[in-house]
Amino acid sequence: MRNLITVMLLIFSFSVFAQVGQKINATQWAYYGQDFYNGKPTKDSIGIILNAIHSSAQGKFDAMGSSCTGPNCYQHTSVGYDGARNNLFGKIYVLSDAKGTFINDVYCQKNIYFNTVGEASGMHSTVNIEHTWPQSKFSTRFDKSIQKSDMNHLFLTDSVANSDRGNFEFGDLSGVANEIHAQNCSVSAVGRINGDRIFMPPVRHRGNVARALFYFATHYGLTISDAQEKVLRIWHKADPADTLEIARHEMIAGIQKVRNPFIDHPELVDQISNF
Repeated sequence: MRNLITVMLLIFSFSVFAQVGQKINATQWAYYGQDFYNGKPTKDSIGIILNAIHSSAQGKFDAMGSSCTGPNCYQHTSVGYDGARNNLFGKIYVLSDAKGTFINDVYCQKNIYFNTVGEASGMHSTVNIEHTWPQSKFSTRFDKSIQKSDMNHLFLTDSVANSDRGNFEFGDLSGVANEIHAQNCSVSAVGRINGDRIFMPPVRHRGNVARALFYFATHYGLTISDAQEKVLRIWHKADPADTLEIARHEMIAGIQKVRNPFIDHPELVDQISNF
């Protein structure tokens, strides 16, 4: 794990000089533009930033709009689902030990070993890519492919746990009977609250889930149910972004050219009254 952090932080140290990672000072990213820091950001105004075409200049806040030409222009760019899969299995959260190369799934926290990216991509009965915002609930106003391949909400998971989650909402299942089918996966839970099927991820992944869903709802103009939002707000504060989540975010930002504002500025969650 220590080697992973070192490698990812090295990647991060180079990526900060890229357009999407440029910082004006210790607490402000050029990406968000000067108006973001001068005003009171809203869900809608942040959504505009995430979807805008950015024009960057060294040492200055980005300018943004609906069009731009030249080498200093960039915007959220889809790498496609195959590209996302290759990055997730080939670069992000890839670990190694005496047994070989592996990933640690986010729902059951199992070490899943593989030899090549191609092999890992074919291990469908063992490991899947979880769309934290279910594909069945994608926005119809945005291209499905960019939502499907948006790595800010994609995580590698045990296949059975991924199936157990399905498209159910997240929630707190404390004191509720656990109906999960995945073996050796007691850190996650599936159960019913008022008749609704609910999924609860491990403690160390709950904040990641919250920030992924806040990002997705903001980027694609979607809404989160009141019950789920209440729990996600608690998880966001109880499990703040750690070194690994921040490093993962920087890698994804460098690839996709879009940032997750709720990792960069966790205080935004309190400033937005309704997701």
